[in-house]
Amino acid sequence: MDVATRSSWKTLSPPKSCEPLRFEGTFSDGEYQLIRKGVIPKAMEDKWFIFLENDSLHFHRSWTGAEIYCIRLQQAGDVWRVSDSWVNRDPEQYRGSDLAYERELLRFIIDGLMLRKPATFPLPPGSGAAPAGVVQHTYIGRAFPEKPAPDDE
Repeated sequence: MDVATRSSWKTLSPPKSCEPLRFEGTFSDGEYQLIRKGVIPKAMEDKWFIFLENDSLHFHRSWTGAEIYCIRLQQAGDVWRVSDSWVNRDPEQYRGSDLAYERELLRFIIDGLMLRKPATFPLPPGSGAAPAGVVQHTYIGRAFPEKPAPDDE
């Protein structure tokens, strides 16, 4: 498996505006080794390009190249902790605005796509009327179980 680098896929310049995400996470050394490999899209259905550079994990949408999330990892003994995180708030690149959902989606991307753990796709608030799988396909492109959004429960 290839290790993703910035030059493995097209990317846009960093966003003009970002917001602190306050994402929290701790990863074992084994999980860090999986994270370090990143994600290189293989087909049109793969919606994310992810790479690690200088202990910062960059999450880009594969079709546009826009960087949506970034987390900085810092080693603390035998684990890696998220020490900083942000989300793109450039309206020309990304329209998300719900920090709680952003954190939940990012957790899903890391757990489901990168660490290959059993994961349930978090539907965003207000998406309850959408047919099963449609919202997930837009965000992820792959089939995972879905859990209702908090306002749809």
